[in-house]
Amino acid sequence: MLFRSLTPGRWWRAHPFSLSALPQPPYLRVTVKGVGHFSRSLAGLRPGTRVAVEGPYGAFTRYQQRRRRALLIAAGIGVTALRSLLEDLPRGSAPVVLLRASRPEDLVLGTEVRELVRQRRGTIHQLTGPRQDAVIDEVSLPRLVRDLNHRDVYVCGPEGFVATIVAVARSLGVPDDAIHHEAFAL
Repeated sequence: MLFRSLTPGRWWRAHPFSLSALPQPPYLRVTVKGVGHFSRSLAGLRPGTRVAVEGPYGAFTRYQQRRRRALLIAAGIGVTALRSLLEDLPRGSAPVVLLRASRPEDLVLGTEVRELVRQRRGTIHQLTGPRQDAVIDEVSLPRLVRDLNHRDVYVCGPEGFVATIVAVARSLGVPDDAIHHEAFAL
């Protein structure tokens, strides 16, 4: 979704953020990583500040799912879109979730994601460390997800990460109509 803070100096510029939970009218929840000037400045907004919202955009939803089960993969702040998607999956749907981060403390929303996975009788793998050590590739992915070819694959995160995982899924025989992805860029 696009968010525009209706304050001096901000009202004219919209920024994209994914919902990090299902909407609970009249509330929408976003989780923002302060990586740029704008996202860091959001911490200074006062409660009650008016915000214009456009969207939602994209198709990163359970309604795109073609198979009975899902694999959800996220890196970094990509976990926000994954977390709201996970919340929308039916209880007992047994999702497999892969979270990738450089350090354990970078696993944003980890406690909430673990609880949602538990409620849905799923499995979670948290892969942390340098990229060369915590890799998701043609060898590791089938080991982590034995029934990969019977699942829809949802991927969210930085552009390079998403492109790599989509290529890995395709190389392992997952058809394009079962691969859904959203990439974040600065």
